[in-house]
Amino acid sequence: MHEIQEQIEHAGHEGHDNHGSGHLPQYIGITIAILGVVMALCSAQVGAARTELIATMVEENTAKAKHTAVSNKYRNLQAQLQQLHAAMPDLDYQKLKNDALKTLDAEVTNADAKKGIQATGLNADKILNTVTPTEKDVMRFLALLDRTREENEGAKHWSESFHDAVKVHENTADRFELAMLAAEIGIVISSVALLLAKQKLFARSAWGIGIVLCLLSIAVAAVTKISNDHALHAAEEKIQSSEHHYASMNKDEEDIAEDKKLEKDIVEEFKEMKKLTSGQ
Repeated sequence: MHEIQEQIEHAGHEGHDNHGSGHLPQYIGITIAILGVVMALCSAQVGAARTELIATMVEENTAKAKHTAVSNKYRNLQAQLQQLHAAMPDLDYQKLKNDALKTLDAEVTNADAKKGIQATGLNADKILNTVTPTEKDVMRFLALLDRTREENEGAKHWSESFHDAVKVHENTADRFELAMLAAEIGIVISSVALLLAKQKLFARSAWGIGIVLCLLSIAVAAVTKISNDHALHAAEEKIQSSEHHYASMNKDEEDIAEDKKLEKDIVEEFKEMKKLTSGQ
């Protein structure tokens, strides 16, 4: 910029010596100054857009990590549910054996034999009860799985809601870089016109190109600023809405309360189990 200022002053002195150039060097100098301001503003906007892009991508990665964690939790719960289901008795098989026992019991006429069959059935029920999950545990597990499924969907929408904001920031940076490039080229061409101001036809043509590039740079920057600010506002609202929805799906406090209740129930059941096993 210092060299350009010297060129402007030099051209100005030559203008006094040569009245043929008129005020053209001054006009070209003003154009270069305007282009410099436009280039500086575009550069600042590019930097801001890149910074916002990085910040948005960091937030997006946080949301994706949360979605991955919740998704893994959901899959683990699904695997445990499958194990619970595998531990449950086969209903068709149980029905078949019950019918066979009823038939056998009807055929036995001896009272002692009947009591023996009944005692055997009771012992079988006790053994089956020790390996079969209780209804209360299964229902609690299904409720936990259902909440985790909703939380997983909320985390998924939250992580996907960043796509629009990322695209807007990328588009803003690219457009302002284009506007800055047009301003830089305009400065170069206008500087050449300033150096060759004595050649009026060439200087005016180059100056005209510089003005066109200046207007192009301003137009691209203005349109980008107006349109992308509106798009960014909509994208940020989408992110906030998705985040709030996910937060409403998060039931960590409720799960902790239920876990504590389960722990308390287990302790009480162990006390009762000791009494039963000791014959009290």
